[in-house]
Amino acid sequence: MAEQGEVQAAPAVENGSFVLVDYVITAKETGELVDTTLEEKAKEKGVSGAGALFEPRLAVIGKGMLLRALEEEMIGMREGEHKVVVIPPERAFGPRDPSKVKVIPIRRLKDLDQPITVGTRLVVDGREGVVRSIESGRVQVDFNHQLAGKTLECEVWVRKIITDDAEKVLSLLHSHVPEANSSNTEVKIEGGVVTIKLPKEVFNLPGLQVVKRSLVREVADSIKDVRKVVFVEEWEVQT
Repeated sequence: MAEQGEVQAAPAVENGSFVLVDYVITAKETGELVDTTLEEKAKEKGVSGAGALFEPRLAVIGKGMLLRALEEEMIGMREGEHKVVVIPPERAFGPRDPSKVKVIPIRRLKDLDQPITVGTRLVVDGREGVVRSIESGRVQVDFNHQLAGKTLECEVWVRKIITDDAEKVLSLLHSHVPEANSSNTEVKIEGGVVTIKLPKEVFNLPGLQVVKRSLVREVADSIKDVRKVVFVEEWEVQT
């Protein structure tokens, strides 16, 4: 217990922390933007933000919600801190594997419902790849991850470390359903029961039941002594 007048240190990020972060991730070799939560950074790189949601993103450290190497580098940071991290391919998406570049007869791809040109991303036998070349009736497809072999430069800002359990639940829900936020959603925790009053904006969203099941698991993993999660929907009677 802190003595009177003693100033307690601000909490630091640790394994299991709920953290809201902003970040900019670029390929170090080319400067290509990989991902960002900041609209102005996307505009600087000439990337269209159509359909994107620019806001601090939730990371539960150790759960792999961000690149694991970046989560590891965030441990020890405090609210308001900023850090630049360089992550080599071995800690990011691995080195390029030449054996994952395949030459496929173009006749095998005749049933694909898309034109095939250099740069086309397609799925073959359940694997996603990109077309590198087309010649003599054969297509060279690269099944490496598009970031394989690339060194990533990550700029990260810790905006908030969430310590309140109800806010943790809301942040998990918002990460799945952006339409649910602190202005339209209520979360209460009492006696091991988590009650989430959902906003009408999400009632008819496709996949909502799947989200609920995922959320129950995540809440149980993250909040101590939870034994039940209750979802409440209130519908107005039309007269």
